[in-house]
Amino acid sequence: MDDNKVPIKVVYIDDEELLCQIFKEYLHSTDINITTFTDELSAITYCNETNPDIIFIDYRLTQLNGVDVAKAIVNDAIKVLITGELDVAMDHCFSDKIQKPYRLAAIKSLIIDAASYRKAL
Repeated sequence: MDDNKVPIKVVYIDDEELLCQIFKEYLHSTDINITTFTDELSAITYCNETNPDIIFIDYRLTQLNGVDVAKAIVNDAIKVLITGELDVAMDHCFSDKIQKPYRLAAIKSLIIDAASYRKAL
C-alpha cells in the first residue's frame, strides 16, 4: 500500500457475533479498516462521529431494523443492506442490497469499487 493512501473505513453491523468476526478477519487489511458492531445503537453513534466510507447493515437486528439504523446515520457514507429475507424491499437510503448467504470476495470487490467511487467525487 502507498504510504499516502488512507485505508477504506468500513463498518459492519450485525447482531450475530460470529458473522462480525468472519467479516473482519477475512476483509481487514492495510487497505481496509473494518469496525464491527453487534449493538446497533453503539454503531449509530460511532458512524455519526467517524463518517466511515461504507456501512454494511443487517436487516434483522436486536433493537431496530436495518432501515431504521441507516436512517439514524446522518452522514454521506455508502450504506448497503444485508438480508436473508427475500421479501425485504430496499429503502432509498441504501445504495445496494446483498442477500445472505453472501460471498466475502464479492463484498471485498464492492468495498473497493465503492471507495474508488467516493474518492473520485
